[in-house]
Amino acid sequence: MNYPLFVGLCWVMLLSGCSMDKVREKADALYKEGEFKAAVAQYDRVITIEPDNHYALYNRGRALEEIGEYDRAYTDFSKLISMKRYTRRAMMARARCSYHLKNYKGAIMDLNVILNREPGNLEALQLRGSGNLKIGQVMKASDDLDKVVTQDPENVTALISRGAAYARMGEGVFAIENFKRALRINPELPVAYFNIGMVLVHYKQWSEALSYFEQALDKDPEYAEAMTRMGMVKLNDGKHSRQQACADFRKGEALGDELATEYLKAFCR
Repeated sequence: MNYPLFVGLCWVMLLSGCSMDKVREKADALYKEGEFKAAVAQYDRVITIEPDNHYALYNRGRALEEIGEYDRAYTDFSKLISMKRYTRRAMMARARCSYHLKNYKGAIMDLNVILNREPGNLEALQLRGSGNLKIGQVMKASDDLDKVVTQDPENVTALISRGAAYARMGEGVFAIENFKRALRINPELPVAYFNIGMVLVHYKQWSEALSYFEQALDKDPEYAEAMTRMGMVKLNDGKHSRQQACADFRKGEALGDELATEYLKAFCR
């Protein structure tokens, strides 16, 4: 009496399997096309049925990383590491997520594991250097970034980070040299102009600093910090009035820079 029911269940399971294959294929196709948000939705369906599908977990994590959902991506990569699947790639990806989540020490812990096994891994060295820079370990940052630039001299991200490390060590000339090297490779980097301006501010070279902040804003008109720093320069440079400085602070505040608000309260009542 149960035979027809048994056959019916088998057909349901077979059809379900075929349907899930199509979902996996669609998810993979969307991922390859760069349609990451849509791919996540399809991988969600796969993982609901197959929670230990390591291929789907990794691709969902990467897709989540691409759309900036770092918390969820971190969870997927952590699960893969606990499963011992795609361990190195998952650990590198988890370190990137930690960095974006401002968990710099967590990122460095994962990167240390990777670099103990692969001391020449340039991606890991660059990210660890940037992480150490964020937590104030500038010498360690410089050591890692030196290795990256030696092997990849046109790596603008490493050059800018190394320049920032030199600036924090009080080596202004070497800092500016790194920022200018980055600009020779890519003249469209507003952060490089901004960083040169910041070094020049430290040495009270107001006119030159102002010029670099203006160039940063030329590349990115919504660069709030550059707008605020222009106001700070004008406040200190006798060639400009307080009214001109306050106008910049108002623009900086409108762009969302909290420091601009503080300067408005202090100097522009």
